[in-house]
Parts: sequence; C-alpha cells; structure tokens
Amino acid sequence: MAANEGGKKGGNFYEVLGLKKNCTHSELRIAYKKLALKWHPDRSSSSSSSNENSIEEAKNKFQAIQQAYSVLSDSKKRALYDVGVYDSNDDDDKLGMGDFFTQLATLIRQTKPFVS
Repeated sequence: MAANEGGKKGGNFYEVLGLKKNCTHSELRIAYKKLALKWHPDRSSSSSSSNENSIEEAKNKFQAIQQAYSVLSDSKKRALYDVGVYDSNDDDDKLGMGDFFTQLATLIRQTKPFVS
C-alpha cells in the first residue's frame, strides 16, 4: 500500500516529523534527531514511571519516525512520496512502480520538445 499524503499506511510522513512539505534536508535531519531521542524505546523503558502501554506507544512512534525519515531523507523516495506514488512494498531487487516512474521521469527529461 502506498504511503502518501492521503494518510494511508504510515500516515503523512511530514506530519509524523512535524514538518512542512517544503522543509530542507537540514530541517528534516534536526526534527528526526529530536524526535528519535524523545521516543526511543530504550529511553522510555528506563523511565521509572513507564508502563507497558507507554513503552509500546514509544516503539510505535519510533518506528513511524524511522520510516518517515528513511523515505524523506532519500531524494528519489521523497520525490515519489510527494507525488503520491511511493510504495513501501517495492523491493530493491525488483522493478516496482517507483522505479518505473523514476525511469519515466528520466526519459521525459531527456526528450527534446517538439517544435513545429
């Protein structure tokens, strides 16, 4: 299932990191580091007031933060995500829809405009 701004699998990656779509790579990295430290499961489990629900919540949030960062920090994945065609199920070993759109975009850029 594609993870896009429509809120499908993984939700909106920009919202997960508390960023806007036009954020810079530097802003992305800073937000990721801040949230990863806050929600890291090891930090949550070491808290004396933590319970199993809060540990599970921390794990889930940390995984969402990791997934969002892994997509948005990769320029190709981010471009596909931004146009709504990123598919987290695409394997690196096979030609997925993301690879198809990347190749299509490359071909379009290489094509000279028709002048009559």
